[in-house]
Amino acid sequence: MPAPLVNDDLWNRRGISLLWDADELNKLCPPDRVISLRRFLRLHDAGWNDVDSLLADDALVVAGLESVLDALPPDPITHWLEQQIYQALVSYQREVAGGGDQAALVFWMVEPSRLKHHLSEDAWLWHCGGEHRSHQIPLSHCLFNGAQSDLKEIHDAQGNRLGLYHPRIS
Repeated sequence: MPAPLVNDDLWNRRGISLLWDADELNKLCPPDRVISLRRFLRLHDAGWNDVDSLLADDALVVAGLESVLDALPPDPITHWLEQQIYQALVSYQREVAGGGDQAALVFWMVEPSRLKHHLSEDAWLWHCGGEHRSHQIPLSHCLFNGAQSDLKEIHDAQGNRLGLYHPRIS
């Protein structure tokens, strides 16, 4: 069953999103407000000190997840996503976003064609590139810890798919 649709802008004020539409990214924040995945993880390690100065309105926009997905072999990256990134997502929701209702976390994804929903696995799979191009990473399972069924597709008024939105993970 395809993911339900989100046709409003709730995703840019709360929850966690994977966004791949450049126009929506530009509406959300100027390019100089997008932070790297490395900086996101450093903020997490520092207990989210100074994160308020990095929020674009009510959202923190992070780039670089795709690069990491392609840099490491699938098994280690899957473990890293589950142990490091998932924990940072939960912490962000709890410490910055007031349980997920007060700020959004948006991951900028440049190549949406490599992210496909597989109904049989109930997962959004990332199709690896480079030397690992024959592998797939169950990205929705890793990031949302089994709550991927709550993912919704973000669409604009014309029906174009802009990304994926998850209201709250636990």
